Amino acid sequence: MKYLTALIRPLLVLFCLVPPFFDAHATHLAGGSIQYRRTTVANQYIITLTLYNDCSGIQNQIPFNNANSIVYYRNNCGGAPVPLTVSWLPGTGQEIPTACVTDPSTCQGGQRYGLRKYVWEGTVTLPFSTTNTTCNQWYFTWGNQNNSNTGYCCRNNSNTLQNALNTNFFVDSYLNNNVANGNNSATFAGASIPAYCINEPINVIFDVSEPDGDSVAYSLVPALQAYNTNANYAPNYTATLPAIAVGGVININPSNGNLSFFSANPQTALFALKVDEYRAGTLVGYVKIDIQVILGIGRFCDNVTPSYLYDTVARGCGSWDSLNYQLELRSRIQCTTVARDGSDFRLYRPNGQLIQIQSATPDSCDSQDRTRYIDFVFAEPLDQNGYYCMVSRNGTDGNTLGNQCDLFMPLYDTMLFYVSDCFFYDRPLTLTNVSVDSLNPAHLRVNWAAPDSFDYDYFLAYNLFRAAPGENILPVSARVHQEMDSAVLSFFDYTSPVHPKDGPIRYNVNMRMTDGNETRRSNTIASIRLDGSFASASPDNREVDLIWTAYNGWNSPDYVVQWFDYKNPDQGWIPVVGPTTDTTIRYDRPRPKGRYAVRIRTISPDGTLRSYSNPIDFEMPSMPVEIPNVITPNGDNINDVLFIDNLDFYPGAVFRVFNRWGQKVFESADYQNNWGGDDLESGSYFYELIITEEGQQQQFKGTMRIMRG
Repeated sequence: MKYLTALIRPLLVLFCLVPPFFDAHATHLAGGSIQYRRTTVANQYIITLTLYNDCSGIQNQIPFNNANSIVYYRNNCGGAPVPLTVSWLPGTGQEIPTACVTDPSTCQGGQRYGLRKYVWEGTVTLPFSTTNTTCNQWYFTWGNQNNSNTGYCCRNNSNTLQNALNTNFFVDSYLNNNVANGNNSATFAGASIPAYCINEPINVIFDVSEPDGDSVAYSLVPALQAYNTNANYAPNYTATLPAIAVGGVININPSNGNLSFFSANPQTALFALKVDEYRAGTLVGYVKIDIQVILGIGRFCDNVTPSYLYDTVARGCGSWDSLNYQLELRSRIQCTTVARDGSDFRLYRPNGQLIQIQSATPDSCDSQDRTRYIDFVFAEPLDQNGYYCMVSRNGTDGNTLGNQCDLFMPLYDTMLFYVSDCFFYDRPLTLTNVSVDSLNPAHLRVNWAAPDSFDYDYFLAYNLFRAAPGENILPVSARVHQEMDSAVLSFFDYTSPVHPKDGPIRYNVNMRMTDGNETRRSNTIASIRLDGSFASASPDNREVDLIWTAYNGWNSPDYVVQWFDYKNPDQGWIPVVGPTTDTTIRYDRPRPKGRYAVRIRTISPDGTLRSYSNPIDFEMPSMPVEIPNVITPNGDNINDVLFIDNLDFYPGAVFRVFNRWGQKVFESADYQNNWGGDDLESGSYFYELIITEEGQQQQFKGTMRIMRG
């Protein structure tokens, strides 16, 4: 369970809500104030009466069920008090919201302390004396509706007053209407339930504001039970110390009138805060708020929201070597709200990487199962220079840290650890080569250089990043490999999402250290991609253009075209064209029928590294030979020699010529399309052509004529 057990929770709530001296005859009048503001009409004011109804007990009783009430006003000239009827404002009687929202308040039939706020207003035009300034000093009072000088019976019970249940309630305010343009009173903007947990910092919120820019002075004054008559305080209680506070000190914030103190005693206290307004050294008015404040230990109370004691903690690196850290909170939280797996918090390194919190244990839980201390065990030490961020999150228990009053640490509340004087290394590595694998063209090999002047005691891993065409290589999600061995400076990539023939693949690398830091990314190198469109060119186009992407692994690379014959694999890859510094070259394809491949190669200037492109396979088909049946060797360069079309596809072709008597007149064991009839006479002859393709001979025979002259 996140809070008090079901067995003791009702007892605590009853203890806080129903003190043993609480009397059913109380009116449940928990406090009130009278404020005023001037209108545009001279000497005319709107008077605002605010009363607070403690919802415990009978509801809708006097004075809270009356749409009209009486505020009396009087001056210092001795005249009788004048009644002013004030009326409900629309929407009056609403419950004051509270941070404890998990259970209903007494206003809703529940047990948590609740208040309703009732507001009445009326307008009065005050007589103005031009001869006696005393007559322009006015007092507004509320108490007994039938007697302007007595209080309203009766107050709620409290520890502060003697016989509080038989003590009347009376509240007043003052206006000095002699000042030019009159005066607007200070206002109380605080709208929180005045109920707080003991053993926590207590902040009673009034949030006083003064609309005219007058100077204000705050003081705790005696509560009234009638006109000019103070209530009687119990022993050990005074107007300036109306609650048992640690050290006997209640602080008043000079900016807004809010009260702050610390108490270890459950009690119902009565506070009367007076706000004096001064203009040019003259008192121009005052207002008071008379309010009961509940101090207890139950879930009913409006408590200080849990937070870190410090916003920032600074330490040298040596003091953060331990994996253990004790966090101190500003106020106590329930020990049961601490998720033991540490999931109530996230801890981030200065570079944004998450550090695992292995455990979180509440320390020194008191008899009410509360603490201000949490002991953490981190998976990694805080050994990186910069600001670490500890951020509150909903834990596996469904909440952030919470207290008995159902107040929880805000989501994303952040504390900073500033760490300095740690080991630091940020030199980028150097990527040295990216190459398509020579044996498997779907794979790539990546090489990088060892870090320079680095203490390997801090080495954790090399991170290799990869991006296909169109992808961003910068995100951490681009990491394709993490090498944990500092001596390994290469990687075979078997999982590239894009085949190297379909686009250049880019890589870079960095190094992660044991302190969580990472070096900057290295240079980025892309593989060489050879365009394969030439492979579909017609066999008649013997020369084709090879085009590839530039390689940036080293400066001014020289490229060589290499050729591979699948019929003769033992020959390996043979350089056939180059070197060139261009990324395109004219390539004369091989003639014999067969399957071939080409690729691009470049070698580093020191000769230690080679980068290969993807290979492109292509087929050269069988080409028919066409033998002419006539030649005219007359020197006009037209049919002067016997030219056999496509003969260059068949190296080593045997060609013979015979006369009509069968005598051989010409023979070549590797005919080169260069026979012009020699000195033979015009006439008919016989020929024989023998070509070899893939080990098989083909023989062609026929007749031809030599025509001269």
